[in-house]
Amino acid sequence: MSMRRTVAVSAATAACAALTVVAVPASAEASVIRICGVKSNGVLWCDNNAPTSVRNYPHTTDSWQVDTLRTTYSWFNCWAEGSLHAGGNHTWYKTTGDDNGASGFVPASAVHTTSSFDASPSAHGLRRC
Repeated sequence: MSMRRTVAVSAATAACAALTVVAVPASAEASVIRICGVKSNGVLWCDNNAPTSVRNYPHTTDSWQVDTLRTTYSWFNCWAEGSLHAGGNHTWYKTTGDDNGASGFVPASAVHTTSSFDASPSAHGLRRC
């Protein structure tokens, strides 16, 4: 577990007393049940594709890769409307990458949210960036 994820998990645990986070070896990761949803502190925790490019703007073109998301369960602090991506919508989620701690956006197609969540993340408690 990267340092960024360890700090984020500690912060999320403090903010969500009912949430228990257990670090497991990568080989056991598939057997862990992880909930995808917005926690009481307004942060989305969800499974995601990895590695995933973290871009400085919510666009597939006209933006630069600023970092990489390497963990498969990550947090996203807000959402933005951007360019159409492989998921067939314009929703992008903001997070912090694992390689150098740069903040940026990943397309909703890389995050394991439902289509109804992606259609209206604010209705599910995630703030717009």
